[in-house]
Amino acid sequence: MARGKVSTREIILAVLLVVAGSWYVWYLTGDSLNSSSFGAAGDALDALDDGAAPRVRMDLLAGLAEPYDQNGRDLFKYSKRPPTAAELEAERRRLEAERLAREAALKAQREARTKRQQVTERPAGPPKPSGPRPPRISFKYIGYLGPKDDRIAVFEEGEDLMLARVGETVQDQFRVQEIDYETVVMSYTDPRFEKLSQTLNQSR
Repeated sequence: MARGKVSTREIILAVLLVVAGSWYVWYLTGDSLNSSSFGAAGDALDALDDGAAPRVRMDLLAGLAEPYDQNGRDLFKYSKRPPTAAELEAERRRLEAERLAREAALKAQREARTKRQQVTERPAGPPKPSGPRPPRISFKYIGYLGPKDDRIAVFEEGEDLMLARVGETVQDQFRVQEIDYETVVMSYTDPRFEKLSQTLNQSR
């Protein structure tokens, strides 16, 4: 007599039997797979079982260590953006301007030092005559105004200020003969003292 339709229960039992049989076959052949199929790995495991563990060269590991550098690059911080071409050009111009300014300042200092030395080394005037003495200069020289080719000497006496160019007179008795950086040379309007002159230093 023919059998009826297979039930779901029978299908589940058949699947379980197949799985159990497969596991049993794998269990029986597991040892041979571990020793023959994995080659060097199996040999290493056998060596560990025999107690012959591989020797670790600690001296070689110590030589590979890098010393810690506290000023090194921090991996957790973003690096600084490199400057652009425009920024590099601006920095170059700034440095060039600073260099030119330093050179101009040094040149001005050298010129001032040279003028002071010339004033110091200027030969003394002729001996004072035994006759009448030239009038005494009571005002002070405090500086000059204007460009190099048209300087105006500034004199001070008390609260009064007096201005005069080269060739002009001051207080009707004195004439401006030369205006220098820190000095002024005064001569006299009196013909008796036309060969005499006096140098005034700039008052501080």
